[in-house]
Amino acid sequence: MNSNASAPQETSVSALLLRLQQRELLIPKAMVADVLSWNRELFVPAAASESSWRLGEYYWKEEKIPLVCFEKLIQATTAGEELLKRKVVVLKSSQTEYANQYYAIHCRGFPKPLILSEQSLDFLDTESNQEWIAHSISIGSRVLDIPDFEALEGAVWFTHSAVHQSA
Repeated sequence: MNSNASAPQETSVSALLLRLQQRELLIPKAMVADVLSWNRELFVPAAASESSWRLGEYYWKEEKIPLVCFEKLIQATTAGEELLKRKVVVLKSSQTEYANQYYAIHCRGFPKPLILSEQSLDFLDTESNQEWIAHSISIGSRVLDIPDFEALEGAVWFTHSAVHQSA
């Protein structure tokens, strides 16, 4: 019998830390399909009638995917609108009904990889009282937010399909 079979296994989660203007998001690494440098030529701005959080579409692997501003979605005050020196993080949908669909969030600078141990997960709040945020985790003096991916993706695809149906 294997002597390691009875030893408790340390649970850890690989994530990327995305710095926004006034928040920091934790995104499970399994959802991240790509990280790109901002390129204005690959960006198609949204129509003025669309929600302000839906910035438009970004070309990725020969398709246009929705590009969203998470801070505008949660109605946080954002400093500047300038997207230069930004990164675009392409995410694969976490929901089965949107399987093989992608969308993107922009962030400041290159996302930082993190491995959250079982101990750090003990600091995970079970629920957030903010719309669009599923959980928050405190690490030292920093509060890292985990988006409510189900709500976010529902809004992205609802808006995305509504825009394409009206076009």
